[in-house]
Amino acid sequence: MNEIPKIIHQIWSGISEPLPEKFRILGETWKRDYPDWQYEFWDNERINQFIKEHYPQYWYVYCKFPFNVQRWDAIRYLILEKIGGMYVDFDYESIQPMDDLLKGHSCCFAMEKDFISSYFRIFNNALMLSIPTHPFMQRIVRYVFSKTVLVDDNYSLKKTAVFNTTGPYALIRLYDSLTEKEKDDIYLIPAEYVSPFSGYEAEEVRIGVERQGLEDCLEKAYAVHYYYSEWAKNNE
Repeated sequence: MNEIPKIIHQIWSGISEPLPEKFRILGETWKRDYPDWQYEFWDNERINQFIKEHYPQYWYVYCKFPFNVQRWDAIRYLILEKIGGMYVDFDYESIQPMDDLLKGHSCCFAMEKDFISSYFRIFNNALMLSIPTHPFMQRIVRYVFSKTVLVDDNYSLKKTAVFNTTGPYALIRLYDSLTEKEKDDIYLIPAEYVSPFSGYEAEEVRIGVERQGLEDCLEKAYAVHYYYSEWAKNNE
């Protein structure tokens, strides 16, 4: 089995504002814990150049997305499909290296604590890893860049539109369409390792709440998602 390339990708377009200091600090934790991994920062200019060079057939759809966050979703799939490695949002903190978790896996997604049951699995696109040209990543790219996913008048809510076209709900539908054998090739990393806080708990941490329950959540954590979701608050 091919190993996931030791490359960390992070995206901040810089269109609206420079990378905030709080996110720069969180980004540094990945460089600290993965010193032998190559670190790649993607701004808007580099993203555009990458698509035009490697995926010119998708440039039209990329430009037609009504929300910038759809573009930032879409580009991360192209980067992993072409280059491979780890994509991680800037509102994620590394606690310790995940090398032991990743052994033997070629495509990984972080599960979320808020939505876990025996019958329903929610994972996100905030932390993903893949080898280049992995079949599932290729499937995601084909779907996301099909003209059928462009938002129409039926999508009145930004968050719903994004989640269903380029975000987690789209990924989950694609995952659910796989055969059991195909699903075996995708590792859904348990939330206790990579998303130990629920959205509500993460908000408590962000505002400075201190309690034992929050400390207990970190017992097995390799990474922490703080769910800033600033894109959802921004009316583009």
